[in-house]
Amino acid sequence: MALASLHKFVQLTLVLTALAVCGTAALAQSQASDMKPGSVLFYNKYTSNPTNPQAEDTQISITNTNATESASVHLFFVDGNTCTPADAFIVLTPSQTASFLASDFDPGTQGYIIAVAVGSSGGVSGPTQFNFLIGDLLIRESSGHLAGLAAVSFRKNTGGATNNGDGTATLNFGVDYDPMPSTVAVSSFNSQTTHSTLLAIYSPTNNLIMGTAFDITVSTLVFDDQERSYSTSFRIRCYNQIPLGSLRVLSNGLNSIVPAGRTGWVRMTGSGVPLLGAVLTKGSIFNGAHNFHTLATTSYSITVPAF
Repeated sequence: MALASLHKFVQLTLVLTALAVCGTAALAQSQASDMKPGSVLFYNKYTSNPTNPQAEDTQISITNTNATESASVHLFFVDGNTCTPADAFIVLTPSQTASFLASDFDPGTQGYIIAVAVGSSGGVSGPTQFNFLIGDLLIRESSGHLAGLAAVSFRKNTGGATNNGDGTATLNFGVDYDPMPSTVAVSSFNSQTTHSTLLAIYSPTNNLIMGTAFDITVSTLVFDDQERSYSTSFRIRCYNQIPLGSLRVLSNGLNSIVPAGRTGWVRMTGSGVPLLGAVLTKGSIFNGAHNFHTLATTSYSITVPAF
């Protein structure tokens, strides 16, 4: 190859590499994540025991990372049994953080929380672009499970406020906001002969005014650490906390395919709807939790009060 042709080839290779890197970065920016700020936050679990909060409670935190602008946030506490929401507003000054206990705000309820940045723009009031919110949960359960979970954030990728003109607004994930997870994974779990692992899983209601409830079938693949897969499914409604060991897996059950000292992982897909949640693990040595990993995404819309 001539020197001039080689030089052009190298330049083209560098350009293509740069484009690939930029494309990968753009893709990463378009995904929901518990590692970046956003305009909508999903807290994947909260719980409390009103008679014994020392045994079971949740500390919920939300932070405005913007150093110059205040944030108005509409909070929705969704009851995991009925899907009905209870709401509240909070205003965060620049760089302010706030924390509160579930036992003080919504005692005796288990479910999930959605935080939506709201404001006014061009004479329109409603959910707005404010990609500066982050949040965390600290959970203690009477079962002995402990969790520290970051809120999953969704960026609003279009400017201005959203309002349908009838007192409602629509959060369009995959259009105005980052898309939602449709296939999620538990990256690894220890054998349930020695550990207790819980799946806190839900598909968010599509109406935060009425709290619409619907049943969902979750198609599931369980993998052992030898790359063998076993299919099963389970149903959820509103919000469910499922012991991993209760999954109905043939070949004599989960403990036969992931015996003591071995590990596995799980892939879960909703029936055309999003899935969110976290996995909580308790063992004799390790005790902790993490949010599900996102493997695929989908578009989804949630109706909320405009203000």
